[in-house]
Amino acid sequence: MTYSQLQKLFFSELSNFYTKGELAAIWRYCIDFSLKTSPTFLIINSEKNIEDNEVSAMLEIISRLKTQEPIQYILGKAWFCGSVFSVNPNVLIPRPETEELVYEVCKSLANGAIKILDIGSGSGCIAISLKKLNPACEVLAVDISTSALDIVQQNASDLLGNEGITILHADTLKEQFPAAFKDKFDIIVSNPPYISMDKNKPRFGLTLSDISDNVLKYEPHIALFCGEDPLQFYRVIAIHSKQLLIDGGLLFFEIHENYGIEVKQLLVNYNYHNIIIVKDMQGKDRIIKANYNL
Repeated sequence: MTYSQLQKLFFSELSNFYTKGELAAIWRYCIDFSLKTSPTFLIINSEKNIEDNEVSAMLEIISRLKTQEPIQYILGKAWFCGSVFSVNPNVLIPRPETEELVYEVCKSLANGAIKILDIGSGSGCIAISLKKLNPACEVLAVDISTSALDIVQQNASDLLGNEGITILHADTLKEQFPAAFKDKFDIIVSNPPYISMDKNKPRFGLTLSDISDNVLKYEPHIALFCGEDPLQFYRVIAIHSKQLLIDGGLLFFEIHENYGIEVKQLLVNYNYHNIIIVKDMQGKDRIIKANYNL
């Protein structure tokens, strides 16, 4: 089979399962991590025969994609902020919207050894990217899942080497959570779970019915769902951050587009100031930045 024939097979077999845009993005992942080549190489060598083992691997990928399994989990890799992160079903797949959160935090960094806390680190994509982009910063990543922290450790080793981050196992929902930290932080950042398990549709929040089947089937529920209150984690982290931030420190949240007004009011209620809602590249409310003064 030639590269050209494989590409035609890939798109024809999966055209009933994905949009053209989705297939193009998935095919690029296959080029990068399964065929381990480049689009330019494929164009130049379109009629070159592929090794049998590569064909077999791609046929297996096609079969798994038909079940809606995310290509990132199939390949164990995901792009984020220009780096390749290892991922598995114990961590959420890093999203482009979260890259915008990272870059927004970077805008607020001054020169020096700023201390940053990433709550609910997952794959470590936020914490590691912040450290990689700002080597002078001290970054601590915390998560309740030990399986997720194993992935954080792997990614930190692969992407940062000896200039790593600190990793901590802790439960954000515990009242004693702030006692786990010796120092205060200049910045706290989080992309917390915000899908309500309440069967009744909340006034503004998301429930199970709002989530696509492939996300529900494959991505870790511990990173997706909160209790009945869709603001549960925002509220708890805002309370903890009052103890953990320095005077004048900054709190950053990633939010769903439906949550802007409610999260902003929550932060007002807890005496945060200069609260700004930042829209993403699609014009949707995506990030909230707030200042806390002692």
